[in-house]
Amino acid sequence: MPRDHFLSMVGSQLKGQSQESHGQQSQDSRDEILKAATQLFANRGFHETSMSEVAREARVSKALIFWHFKTKEELFLAVLNRLLEPYFIDFAEESRMLDERHQILRLVEFYLLFVRDHANSVRFFLAQMLREQRLSEGLGEQIIRLYGGYREMLVELISRAQHRGLCASGFTPGDAAGFILSALNGLMIEFLFMPGATMHPESAVSMVDQWLFGASEREATGAVKAEH
Repeated sequence: MPRDHFLSMVGSQLKGQSQESHGQQSQDSRDEILKAATQLFANRGFHETSMSEVAREARVSKALIFWHFKTKEELFLAVLNRLLEPYFIDFAEESRMLDERHQILRLVEFYLLFVRDHANSVRFFLAQMLREQRLSEGLGEQIIRLYGGYREMLVELISRAQHRGLCASGFTPGDAAGFILSALNGLMIEFLFMPGATMHPESAVSMVDQWLFGASEREATGAVKAEH
């Protein structure tokens, strides 16, 4: 999946959730519903949160929630998109001005920043999988598509970097992307479930830079600072 196609796909999902609600009902009421749902889903989980609880927390009628969102699954997808939106926007704006190396490093950083900033929501997803509690088909497909799109974007960028001679070519782009994601997922698990664990995205970015591009520690640190 090419980078532009993935960014377009995510962008259309983010816009689609809000466009349906414009018109008769104000955007303010939709925002209040999403704020309340985000908090409840994070603290109580998907299955334990009812639409009635969301209505009470948002101080709106249950009927208004169903006007904006046909089902609880649709509301949850809107919450997920709302959480992802600032990261998607930042990367979309920056990526066109960065070479492949710095795009990869930004993707690594955004992954870990999202985990750090939304730890409760990410922990919920993992808990559902560990308990083998199936999410609805629509939710599962959405999450798989987003994760798969992220992986394919890494594969594409690594392939382009190899063709340009920016990084080593002794491994396939798919293997390299899988290795990076395995490392990121390991850091995520440690941060979410190990007492006292902290998240340091800049360290992970530096290690990926050194491994994939052969950058020295000083060069890798400078690359991270140059991106901001």
